[in-house]
Amino acid sequence: MPYTQVANLDFEQIKSSLKEYLRAQSDFTDYDFDGSALSNMLDVLAYNTYYTAFNTNMVVNELFIDSATLRDNVIAIAKQLGYRPKSATSPTAYISFTVNYTNPTTDTELILKKGTGFTASYDNTLYNYVTLEDTKAQVSNDTAVFSGIPIREGTQVVQRFVVNTSVKGQKFILNNQNIDTNTISVKVFPTGGSFNEPYLVSDNILGIDANSKVFFLDEIEDERYELIFGDGVLGKKLENNAGIEVSYITTSGPESNGVKTFVFSGVIENPSGVSPNQFTVTINSTIASAGGEVIETTDKIKYNAPKTYGSQDRAVTSDDYGAIVRNIYPATSDIIIFGGEDQDPPDYGKVFIVLKPSDASYLTSLTKNQIVEQLKKYVVASVQPVIVDPAILHVEMNSKIYYDSLQTDQTPSQIRDKVIGSIQNYVDNSDTEKFKGTFRYSKFIGVIDDADRSINSNLTSLSMRRDFYPQLNSTYFYEVCYQNAFDSDCDDPVLSSTGFRVTEHPTYDVYLEDRDKKIVLYRLDPVTGDKVVLDKEVGDIDYAKGEIMLHNMTIIKGSYFDNRISLTVKPLSNDIKALREMYLDVDIANSSFVAYKE
Repeated sequence: MPYTQVANLDFEQIKSSLKEYLRAQSDFTDYDFDGSALSNMLDVLAYNTYYTAFNTNMVVNELFIDSATLRDNVIAIAKQLGYRPKSATSPTAYISFTVNYTNPTTDTELILKKGTGFTASYDNTLYNYVTLEDTKAQVSNDTAVFSGIPIREGTQVVQRFVVNTSVKGQKFILNNQNIDTNTISVKVFPTGGSFNEPYLVSDNILGIDANSKVFFLDEIEDERYELIFGDGVLGKKLENNAGIEVSYITTSGPESNGVKTFVFSGVIENPSGVSPNQFTVTINSTIASAGGEVIETTDKIKYNAPKTYGSQDRAVTSDDYGAIVRNIYPATSDIIIFGGEDQDPPDYGKVFIVLKPSDASYLTSLTKNQIVEQLKKYVVASVQPVIVDPAILHVEMNSKIYYDSLQTDQTPSQIRDKVIGSIQNYVDNSDTEKFKGTFRYSKFIGVIDDADRSINSNLTSLSMRRDFYPQLNSTYFYEVCYQNAFDSDCDDPVLSSTGFRVTEHPTYDVYLEDRDKKIVLYRLDPVTGDKVVLDKEVGDIDYAKGEIMLHNMTIIKGSYFDNRISLTVKPLSNDIKALREMYLDVDIANSSFVAYKE
């Protein structure tokens, strides 16, 4: 009996193969399959084969992390690699404030209670920022000063469980979504009384014995989490009727990154649990919130899990450092690592980590220190990790867009908005914004033209911008590198700057531009608006190397609230590249797009 090989998932080909098989049998020679009821039976058989093959193919695909599509399956495979997907992360701000008693007090200590703190309004939405632990401050002269208090966005939730050993496979499931697992705190009450033992989360079994007070954390369905306690061999086994108290924060993720203004809404008490009757709170300083991130997506899990597994919990290669740092700080947009031996001059024994956060240009000093501290348990020998700020190269566009008004009823502003949306979409889905990124002029020109069918052409020019933070009130040498050559053939100045103030001219803003291969300092006449040169040579400009050098300048005030100064230049080439620690940023917000009717 001949057998037909079915090697295709196409329905028609499966049916055709079945017909050929039957025609090869003596009972069905010259049989009209299409005009008989047997055709319906062949359809059923073909459909059955098709669905079986499809389901089998899908099942097999779900067994491998590269081809799996269901989040639960991806998580299960990642678990086999020893990788726990990162949860949503709450933004963290640092705040210092003073509590002043309205009336004299005998209190010697004040406590900012856990789970309370501050509120912030951001984008017309109210957010709560809370402390994770009780925070104490001494009272002196009716005043208590709280300094550098970390507060995290979200709502603190407490869940309680009772251990029942008669229930086989009892599960301890946290019912809420958007949990920041870094904020999970577990207390076990062995006797059900007031005495409790803190339990710590563990990512592996190294150093764990039968008495280790640890728990393991797994993500389960619907982006929830399950606590798994020890069995008496790996981790201490829970007693029957023991109480479990789990506290954690549910967060909105990155939505409130960048908040700087807070209003006190916390609960303060003395050690006796009594709150002051009358008091005022003055916020002294704030480090803006940062670090908020959504739960790790399926695509990111598929990307990060194999790399983290490859690092084997040790930082040796650059890939190891990249995987571990991303795990420590989820709000990482891009990262690049290089050894100290690649520095000029070489700085042996160090590894330099350049990290661009997704919600800001730079990391705060506190965040840098936290990442370095957590990295210490992964580094080998005496290697010292150092986190440095990225050098951000902003690319700005000045585009004039010409469209045929007969082909659309849209206004110029609507055409403009479509262009901006198309460019933003292209940037989000390309590899432009990154370390070692490349801005390809022809690609962006095409995106502009394709934004709407009525657009006929565009005239787009580019500029490059670097921002630097001066050493205020100090005579300093500044070198600003762009890694791209400047256009030196034009008659107009290549360099322009935002206004700032220097010691020699403290009463008005001064500016920079290039003339005759030198950098001059000038001010604007308040009446005529003419440029008045104050110094013909405050620095040098290297057009070929793309470098600006400012000599012995004493800057007393920058251009913006954070005192940064912007230097903008015209590039020689419209294709702009970023090398090594340079991060390429397409600054759409500061670009100009104007649509004109033809």
